[in-house]
Amino acid sequence: MEAKPQSAAYPWWVMLEQYLEIIKDSSRSTTDDDAKTLAAARTINSHPIQVSLRLVDPPALSRVFLRIPDGLNEEKSKVLAAHGDSVLIQVRIREKDQQYHTCEHFVYNAGDHAADPPRPPSLWLLPPYYELLFDSSTGLLRRGEDDFVVAEVMGPSLSQEDKPRVAELYLFRSGEWKWNSYQIKIGEDWDFPLWWHTVVPVDDRLLCWVDLCHGVMLLDVFRETPTVKYVKLPMDPRDGLNRNVCATAGGGALKFVNIFARCCCGAAASCDCNHSLHAYIIHTWTMRINNRGVVDWVQDGMVDATELWALDAYKGLPCDPLDRPIVSIDEPEVICFRMRDSKWGTPRMLWQILVNMRSKTIQSVSRHEEERGYCYTRDKLIPSKVSYFFNTCPDSGTSDHATLTSQSQVDIERSPSVVVGVQPKGDGDASNPTLQASNIFEALQEIPSYGLGPDEAKAYRILCNNNGCRLRSLLRLPKSLRKNWLLTEIKASED
Repeated sequence: MEAKPQSAAYPWWVMLEQYLEIIKDSSRSTTDDDAKTLAAARTINSHPIQVSLRLVDPPALSRVFLRIPDGLNEEKSKVLAAHGDSVLIQVRIREKDQQYHTCEHFVYNAGDHAADPPRPPSLWLLPPYYELLFDSSTGLLRRGEDDFVVAEVMGPSLSQEDKPRVAELYLFRSGEWKWNSYQIKIGEDWDFPLWWHTVVPVDDRLLCWVDLCHGVMLLDVFRETPTVKYVKLPMDPRDGLNRNVCATAGGGALKFVNIFARCCCGAAASCDCNHSLHAYIIHTWTMRINNRGVVDWVQDGMVDATELWALDAYKGLPCDPLDRPIVSIDEPEVICFRMRDSKWGTPRMLWQILVNMRSKTIQSVSRHEEERGYCYTRDKLIPSKVSYFFNTCPDSGTSDHATLTSQSQVDIERSPSVVVGVQPKGDGDASNPTLQASNIFEALQEIPSYGLGPDEAKAYRILCNNNGCRLRSLLRLPKSLRKNWLLTEIKASED
């Protein structure tokens, strides 16, 4: 793979582990944080602290480091949110003779390394908040050089069931340097949750509170009186919480990713038969807002497990379910998934797999052992562009990044041996069938019954491309899924 230019030595985006790695002042152990990312501040009690980063390309995981004095103890300090060049961090520390931790919130800013002279990273202590900020309900939004907003939405109490329901919005604006509270009137048709799953920034205007079971609440938090809109998620099979909503296309669009188990008949249900053990389907939807402010979800991606299992780049990986999807901030078609080894052992293995949903290829794989931080079920990853701002010429990186991504994909497809030391894939006959003339004829005969109209010719052209790869993908699918799969392929070919 070609090396990145010197001016773009840092990743265009990263996935931050939620929990911070703690370093004591007297520690002699070596860390892999980057001195260029170091920023310092003092706590409310004037204790000096330092924050630094380890920044690596996805699907590998990046990490935030917190250095504290020897006389302090720390408990579960973590990243709450990220947007643009900034990261919101919660620091929980106490002195050894104290019983309780103090909880303080800092905004880490990457600075501007392309400026003349360069502006170094900084760490700002926020005014005290009345209680603990929760990562599932707190968002950070950056705008311009200095403006930022930190906001948390608390759901209505159970005592409001017989009254007009309202939620509480707690808002901190950098220009005012104080916390304000607002009431949000909840619409009667809103499936408003008691708690949220995540908060996603979009552009430099909106924060979106996400309930992965029902819908998304969009708030324009920079308005003097924040405005609100509620949008329900697409009606799609739900299999636990193997779904996510992320910002993409440079942070200007919302994408919903849904993973659910499927049976050998194509139904949304798990099955233990040999043909569909651990089989799953991935659906993606993008939120679109027209010039009248009407919001709608458009399905733009579908990948079946058998399409990934048949790839040369998948060889050596177990055929286990994927979960925890994270969409690339820059490339809407690129999604990182986690896969946990279904075979219990010590240590248990984890993989991060970067998948291009449009080309249906695996771009990269990262393997690590289940240990700390994100590996626990309750933890999550926070996508961030903070790494982008450490490049000395960040604006010149986009086209180079596309070239490097394409090169990475080609290298992996030609050399699947980059994944080593993992469990064998097992029997691959079900996921990579031989093209039999009778099967081809039967599949092609079905297409007119799909009612594709003028798109029918496009369907035949798609199936003829890539030396029959798309036709093989169609044949691997249960018949009940083939029409929807073809419609998604046609839509992708038009974008």
